[in-house]
Amino acid sequence: MSDVESIKPEVSHDELADLRKEVEATADLNNPDASLQKLLARHPVSEFSKTRIKLYVLCVCLYLCPTMNGYDGSLATSISTLPSFLDYFNLHNSPASTGLFFAIYPIAAMASTPFIPLLCDGIGRVKTIIIGLSILCVGAIVSATVKTLNLLIFARFLLSFGANIASSAAPMLLMETLPPNRKSMGLFFNTFYYVGSIVCTWASYGTSIAYDDEKQFKIPLWLQLLCPGICLLFVWMYPESPRYLYSKNRIDDCRQFLIKYHAGGDPNHPIVLAELNQIAQSFEVSGLLKPRDYFDFSGFLRTRSRRHRSLLVVVWSWFNQFSGNQVISYYMTTLFLNLGIKNATTRLLLTAVNSIICFLFASAGAFAMERIGRRPALLYANTGFIISFIALAVSTKKFDDDNDNKQAAAAGIAFIYIFQAVFFSFAMTPLQPTYPSEILSNDMRARGMAMYMFISNAASTLNLYTAPLAMQNITYWYYVFYVFWDTFQLVVVYFLFVETSNLTLEEIEHVFDTSNAVKESVRLSKKAKSSKKGGYADEENVKEDVKEDAKEEVGV
Repeated sequence: MSDVESIKPEVSHDELADLRKEVEATADLNNPDASLQKLLARHPVSEFSKTRIKLYVLCVCLYLCPTMNGYDGSLATSISTLPSFLDYFNLHNSPASTGLFFAIYPIAAMASTPFIPLLCDGIGRVKTIIIGLSILCVGAIVSATVKTLNLLIFARFLLSFGANIASSAAPMLLMETLPPNRKSMGLFFNTFYYVGSIVCTWASYGTSIAYDDEKQFKIPLWLQLLCPGICLLFVWMYPESPRYLYSKNRIDDCRQFLIKYHAGGDPNHPIVLAELNQIAQSFEVSGLLKPRDYFDFSGFLRTRSRRHRSLLVVVWSWFNQFSGNQVISYYMTTLFLNLGIKNATTRLLLTAVNSIICFLFASAGAFAMERIGRRPALLYANTGFIISFIALAVSTKKFDDDNDNKQAAAAGIAFIYIFQAVFFSFAMTPLQPTYPSEILSNDMRARGMAMYMFISNAASTLNLYTAPLAMQNITYWYYVFYVFWDTFQLVVVYFLFVETSNLTLEEIEHVFDTSNAVKESVRLSKKAKSSKKGGYADEENVKEDVKEDAKEEVGV
């Protein structure tokens, strides 16, 4: 514990001995019962100190990063069926061009992934977000001023390139800076995907009613600047990640961050010793990052625990884009059209209402996730996906057989909403970027997030480019495919996915070093959850141990 001992708080020998003993009992990753939640239960920190409030407010600034992805998803859906947009860019009866218009976004995101570890591990998380948002804003301006389809596709490339860089760094920064007992705040990050969607869908709905010319889609294109622009104004005030600071051997800066934002300004608070000890233990295993490490993925396969983490990132990257959600969200208006909703304005209204419902369910999911756990939430979601696609396939088949079957159309529309809100938004949306941020070790996180983004966008590209053709040629059988695929996902989640709720990043890292990571993660998560409610289960025994060994610890 050399890094802990280098901190010399102004307390007596006996008090220092007590603190050291308690840190060892709760923060040593080699202790099977280690949990910072125990420490915070006995030594609470004010949730409303000036520095804590500042951190919470700046978190909201980071929440604006995923709004661009939500905005684009709804923008593509909303304007792609507007006659004014189709006429302006000559997209009538051109499924290939429509597919490229959608697919260029994930293609550009994949192109940006090599820059994620280079920037995040090289210059820091905050500066990376600033660079990504700047590129994004340039793309937004270009998209709103172009007159040809080729330039519009180029503008969407810039938008996605910048958005992916910012959206990769932001969840890392959140999960690495939030206090251990406020990790749930990071789960609200991706719920703001729907804030972007809400702004876009209602703006598109309003302009579709107010105008019948190019303003129908030009105004929504200009509004792409709104949320990223606000974030760009304030993100520079966000403190740099203590894990990044430690990786650059800036240990004192790391300690000062923990004192200021996690300990309420108290340098003697044991949480400072405990967190720094856990971070130090993590980097003792991997070593401090060097420039040659930024693109070196060979270490991801070096040990069994790293292979497990890497496999989870790959699987999760694919699952969160290939559960059927991309088909539902990007082609919602087309699904409504297939179910008999012929009026374009009505379809936009239904899409706009869906965004609000999804935001409410995603927020509820983020709020409840630490309580119900990641694994139960994901098992619930995948079960719901299977049910929803069975219902959607049946209702679409019945409507195809009889276009006057209003009951089938209503059932299909209902299950579009149920899939999006009740299952996907509630359970998957809060976890999409945060789960990989949690399960990756400190030295793997930036490279792992780049891998996550690349695979996610590869799955999205495949979906978006093939979905129009599949829905046109095989209709409801396309939904049947997802019934079988989501069943496969359900099995994989049960046997492979670890629990991360109520655990710190370093505690999650240690879980993968055990013989049965899934079982151990569930055990530790339950224990940490219990500690948050009642403190030490064996509190009196720990007190006695501290008293008996205090003098021996300091040699008096």
